[in-house]
Amino acid sequence: MTDLTLANGDVRLAASVDGPIDAVPVLFLHGASVSRDTWDETKQRLTNRYCVWTLDFRGHGYSDRAPNYNLAGYVSDAETALAAIGRPAIVVGHSLGACVAGVLSQTNPNIRAVFLEDPPWFLGRLEEWSNSIFSKLFSLLLLRLTKWQQERPPFTTYVEFLSNGPDRLGGVVKDHISARHLLSHASAIQRLDPRCLRDDCLKEALSSISTERPFLCPAKLVRGEERFGGAFSDEHAGSLLATNPHLEVVQYKQCGHHPHRMLGFEQRFFDDLEEFIAKT
Repeated sequence: MTDLTLANGDVRLAASVDGPIDAVPVLFLHGASVSRDTWDETKQRLTNRYCVWTLDFRGHGYSDRAPNYNLAGYVSDAETALAAIGRPAIVVGHSLGACVAGVLSQTNPNIRAVFLEDPPWFLGRLEEWSNSIFSKLFSLLLLRLTKWQQERPPFTTYVEFLSNGPDRLGGVVKDHISARHLLSHASAIQRLDPRCLRDDCLKEALSSISTERPFLCPAKLVRGEERFGGAFSDEHAGSLLATNPHLEVVQYKQCGHHPHRMLGFEQRFFDDLEEFIAKT
């Protein structure tokens, strides 16, 4: 694996590339509050056959903090990575990263296909964001993170906070997400610019999505169940299929917002992703 620094204007972006450099490129985009490290398990399954790129968005991971955290900024970060790749790529995104991948697929000719994991594609609609669980969760995390970045508590404080919160599937989060992924998330929020989690920034980013524009490349969407924390509802599926009738939508039952890092779903997520990539 090779770590890179990419320049998006004055913002330096951290990225990594692994696998045969002349193979089909696959770019992975993470969600809000995590980092490119979240894709390690998935990436390891692909690097023998694909050129796998991962990127830290602005304000996340080892990338620079930026003046703003709007949708255009995140999209430009991904476009900077695509320019470095230099040829059409498959883009895989989770949550915010899935929204960025979807926006890219509407306009960017360098997108071969997109694989979208539980995108909050329609949560920018009037009142949807404020009524969602995500607005509440990120507001709580922002309060904690602002306090912690002033006090600098031990790393275990971050891990325990993420591990022991209640989960809609029952029990606590560590019952459903692997220890490695919880360590990864704790490390990410330790370095995160808290402004990324501001309610107005997140809502503005989602409300900027042109949800009625079709995808211009092959696309597949996997989602959890809304009652267990999924961001993409049955109503959203109907709306997106109306403008993208060839889109494949797959729901994982008894699954929340993060199939790629949820115990019991990682293998299914990888199998669906690998099958999709092989066809494009």
